[in-house]
Amino acid sequence: MLNGQTIAKRVALLIEQNVEDSEFHIPYNALKQAGADVIILGSRMNERYQGKQGSLSVQADATTTEVLAKDFDAVIIPGGMAPDAMRANRNTVRFVREAIALNKWVAAICHGPQVLIEGGLVQGKRMTGFKAIRKDLHNAGAVVLDAPLVVDGNLMTSRRPGDLPIFTTAILKRLGLTVPGITLPDENDLNADWWKLGAVWGGSSQREIVQGLQTAIAGERYGLDVFEHYAENATDAEMSRVFLAICDTRQHHIALLEKRLNLLGEQSLQTSTSDPYNHLKTWLQFSRGDASLLRRALGDLQTGVIDMYKLRNKLTDPTTVEIFDKMEINLAREEPQVADLYHTRLVAETIEPPQPTSQPAMIG
Repeated sequence: MLNGQTIAKRVALLIEQNVEDSEFHIPYNALKQAGADVIILGSRMNERYQGKQGSLSVQADATTTEVLAKDFDAVIIPGGMAPDAMRANRNTVRFVREAIALNKWVAAICHGPQVLIEGGLVQGKRMTGFKAIRKDLHNAGAVVLDAPLVVDGNLMTSRRPGDLPIFTTAILKRLGLTVPGITLPDENDLNADWWKLGAVWGGSSQREIVQGLQTAIAGERYGLDVFEHYAENATDAEMSRVFLAICDTRQHHIALLEKRLNLLGEQSLQTSTSDPYNHLKTWLQFSRGDASLLRRALGDLQTGVIDMYKLRNKLTDPTTVEIFDKMEINLAREEPQVADLYHTRLVAETIEPPQPTSQPAMIG
């Protein structure tokens, strides 16, 4: 406090090209609402930084070359493709290393921990991060957990955009900040309405979350329908068993999605699948062999994995994203099961049956 006035908390928010937009927007907006002095730090002067999703375009206030870690209360490292450039900048890595040494709060989300790896700052630390870098964290000596938020000493880490409301709340609380008119939930309460905080801070709106759920439900209903058809056209018990198990999983997914939708006060839409049905029925009439059927089923699963991956990384509602994450894992587990069947049937169909051999003439 200076002359009766509280000195604002000073927070460094790192940036590079192709930063994950929401991982910049949400902490920035929340901290500004709480009265913090947020300084955007890039690596170059006079450069405008663009977000990976296209919604962010901002110029840095300063560079990591010219500032000192001692002048900040916290450092935030957002993800996306930006951390790959951050870790290649020795001044940015030095700045983060000094912040850790001075016991400043350092918060990294998604790919952000790559900067900590580069700085040799993860050995023995309990951490999390985006799924694609967890092996890197483990190899660098971190104790890797799969959780929305992991706090170890002055280090905070989270996994993805869906964790942002929890991640940002943890930063605010560690800095002793509050947002007028908002009660911050306990960061360990996974049943809190986190999506509302995300929406207030510039993340996914209720409409966007509902749209994501409706999209997922439509995809799972289509998957249920087509795999029922695949099961009907299976030529043996093993193929039928695998296809029917996939149908059971689709039904489970639909139930989870509809429950979440209902909690948001919405009902699932009844979408028509007549066109996909007709296309599938025509294809089945002219398909040839088990391998052809299994290859089509494999393609459906692979499309589902990619679609779910995109949905999961798009929204900032922890509860909905957790459902999407479980769905993606299930789809990824089913893919090799169908692939194994495909390889077995493909080999069987390409091996020609043995030709009868001519018998030598008997000499009497």
